[in-house]
Amino acid sequence: MSKKKVPDTSKNAVYISVFLEVHGLVGSLVFSCWKGRLMRTKRKWISAAIGLVLILLVWLFIPYHYVLGFQKPKEDELLMAIPIAEGDTFQLKYTHSIHLSEVIEEFKIKNDKLYPVKLIYEDTAVGMPSNAGKREQFELRNGKYYITGLNGSHQSITLSVGEVRAAHKIVHDSRTYLLKEYVGAGTIVKIKPQHVSKWQLLGGVKVHE
Repeated sequence: MSKKKVPDTSKNAVYISVFLEVHGLVGSLVFSCWKGRLMRTKRKWISAAIGLVLILLVWLFIPYHYVLGFQKPKEDELLMAIPIAEGDTFQLKYTHSIHLSEVIEEFKIKNDKLYPVKLIYEDTAVGMPSNAGKREQFELRNGKYYITGLNGSHQSITLSVGEVRAAHKIVHDSRTYLLKEYVGAGTIVKIKPQHVSKWQLLGGVKVHE
């Protein structure tokens, strides 16, 4: 009488065990790769967001705008700003309170300072020079007095904006600005070249391109 052959289940169990281990290992590798890719993508997005925030902060707060600023003495708030460049010139025009004639003072902007270039006026009486200083040139042309080659420099100039007669004006790059329309008549302002940030310019200051 022949004996029935009993299947060897131990080998099948080994195969199944190996298969499950390999399947688990492959699954772990796939999950690790997916997780790693997700983390790398997340890090890239975070880096990009941080970069954009830094760019925005630089754009807002780094003082890279060069302007002729008008502000009240002992205050940092700008009332008005005119974009300028190194070497620019501008004129301060006004009507003399006594002579009631026009006076023009011209300045050059250099190294964050104001260098007087020339003075033009019509009367040599009260408050105006009757001659030039040392190393300066004095001449009369077309009924007006010119003093050129002026000495010295200023960090800033301060003036009280005229309410009626003086009509203080700034002339720069062929544009004229009547100051009382921008900073208010009777306001004492300090005028100086300075570097300001976009944030300062966004704070309600009048900027003129």
